[in-house]
Amino acid sequence: MPEIEIPHGEGGKHEKPVGIVIAVLAVIMAFFGSLGNNAANERIANEVQAANGFAWYQAKRQRAYTSELEIKRLSIELLGNRSPDQKAAIEKFIADLKAKSEGYDKQEAEIQTKARANAAQAKVYAERNDGFDHAELALQVSVVLCTLTLLTNSKLFMRAGLVVAAGGILLGGITLTKSIESAATEAIKEAQAELAKPAP
Repeated sequence: MPEIEIPHGEGGKHEKPVGIVIAVLAVIMAFFGSLGNNAANERIANEVQAANGFAWYQAKRQRAYTSELEIKRLSIELLGNRSPDQKAAIEKFIADLKAKSEGYDKQEAEIQTKARANAAQAKVYAERNDGFDHAELALQVSVVLCTLTLLTNSKLFMRAGLVVAAGGILLGGITLTKSIESAATEAIKEAQAELAKPAP
């Protein structure tokens, strides 16, 4: 029985290096994809914390305002004919309300500062998520281009794929350097400076 020869494609010797390049690009793509997913999750968590903080701040402001109104009302009541015991009780109540109001002011400043820091972090995480998504997309395109090299045996697709991959890796690297902590620190400084300004 005669032996049947199986034809080998001319590009067989180039398939292994192209396959290795595709595998490496796939690993880098998975890395950026994972970082993008983490950034998206952190963005959501920080946005929720910021929203909760601003809501809590509004609740504290409302309590402080109610206390201020009560202090004014009691101060007017002191002007009327009251017994010494009644005056002492009202003055004590006013002092307690003032102490609580001062406590609200301090809490409001802390809550607002933290909420602003969370909002700033959420913004950076959103930018990181977008950057990693674009880097991942570029790497997906580069993998497709490199795969076309295997199908067409044309080195032009390989070169184009490597150029696109380099752009994606560069974008991912730049995105990786975006600092979340510096954004939060800057937001805290701005909030503290604004809170330190005298009220109009």
